[in-house]
Amino acid sequence: MKLKGRVAIITGASSGVGYATARLFAREGATVVAAARRRELLEHLIAEIAYEGHQGLSIPADVTDSGQVQHLVEQTIALLGRIDILINCAGGVMKISPVEQFSDAEWRAILDTNLTGVFYATRAVVPYMKRQHSGTIVNLGSRVGKMGIANISPFSAAKFALAGFSQSLAQELRPYNIFVTNVVAGMINADLAPLNPDESLRRRLLTTEDVAQALLWVCTLPPSLRVDELPIMPRHVDL
Repeated sequence: MKLKGRVAIITGASSGVGYATARLFAREGATVVAAARRRELLEHLIAEIAYEGHQGLSIPADVTDSGQVQHLVEQTIALLGRIDILINCAGGVMKISPVEQFSDAEWRAILDTNLTGVFYATRAVVPYMKRQHSGTIVNLGSRVGKMGIANISPFSAAKFALAGFSQSLAQELRPYNIFVTNVVAGMINADLAPLNPDESLRRRLLTTEDVAQALLWVCTLPPSLRVDELPIMPRHVDL
């Protein structure tokens, strides 16, 4: 088991990449702390992990609420004593429209979910990782955080900012033996609303399990190796 004895917080764990990552990390021996807003889906996930004979617990949390994120981290420390891995998976496009059709509230919601939540979670775990003198933080970025795409400008802006945050954080935390990776993913066949591509295109996209495998690889690197940024793309389409 590649992650035996390690404690991993995974945000956005109720669906999509977060869900697949929680399942995979538990199979690899991690004690998974699954976080998301939807309590019933988290409980279903943890029941599945337990059924397979692995360890996990759920702590419902909205990543856009700094108090809930701080509670998530403090509860993890109280129950498990350490945090080795933080996987920031919470996020989503949320709306596709010309820029003038985004309201103030929609702009804030997209940035809060895709960027500010990562800041809240990172800020909360870093003191404990510094105390341990070890840790891995992996942020789920996007290809549109490297190349802007029309009609999703708030999401693209959030992912561009996430790339910069990840780069800065990597330099800041490296002296403490804490390593940060931004996984720059192409389009994933997950909850793609409001995109809703047809089934033939969906079959050619990254799967959530593909992305989970990439996140696992980042968390199991040899001690002499670091990866600051990892682009991953579907094999046959440039999306």
